[in-house]
Amino acid sequence: MLQIYPRMCMTAELLLLMSFWVPAYSNTVVSGDVGEDVILPCTVEYKEEFSYNTLNILWKTEHIHVYSFFYGNFQEEHQDEIFKGRAQLFHAEFPKGNVSLLLRNIQTSDAGIYTCSVFISKYTHKRITELVVRDRSHAYTSESSEVKVSVVVIMVCLIIGFIAFLRRRKRSRDLLERSQVNSKHEETHLQDRPRYALIINPKTLKADNYTLWRCFYLS
Repeated sequence: MLQIYPRMCMTAELLLLMSFWVPAYSNTVVSGDVGEDVILPCTVEYKEEFSYNTLNILWKTEHIHVYSFFYGNFQEEHQDEIFKGRAQLFHAEFPKGNVSLLLRNIQTSDAGIYTCSVFISKYTHKRITELVVRDRSHAYTSESSEVKVSVVVIMVCLIIGFIAFLRRRKRSRDLLERSQVNSKHEETHLQDRPRYALIINPKTLKADNYTLWRCFYLS
């Protein structure tokens, strides 16, 4: 029991030191689709001889512990529930300086900033990686909705155009029929109208100094 307390204190000090260490490096962006496995890169160069017992690694996002490896062992008790069974480091790659994190079956809630902190003796290394998670199903749903809306708009426009065409066609037919009816009516009127002709009688009749003309009806 007495040996456990010093180690707990050292772990607390190590976590505190890693939490307030200020990094100076460029960030990395890793992207993936929902349900995929991604690797968040983190490499370190050892300035001293490598030893698992002196290697301490902490992966976290905001204030959530993703994976921690202290004093040669994986600290499962510090790992958050949402990452249990999904976060993994490659222990065999530690001597090569590869402390990258494998994150399985990523979800939209996993998106964010991840910090890799490596502490060896007096040296500390930090690297920040941004994880971007794409939700393809949501994108497909949005695209499908847009396509459906476009199809509906096109159908409405076609229907309106077809109705306008039918109305214009009916109007043209009505005008044509009306014109034909008027033409027939005029022709009938001309045929039914009596014809008159003025015939000058070679014989003029004088009455009261006026010339009389005789008009004959021509059938």
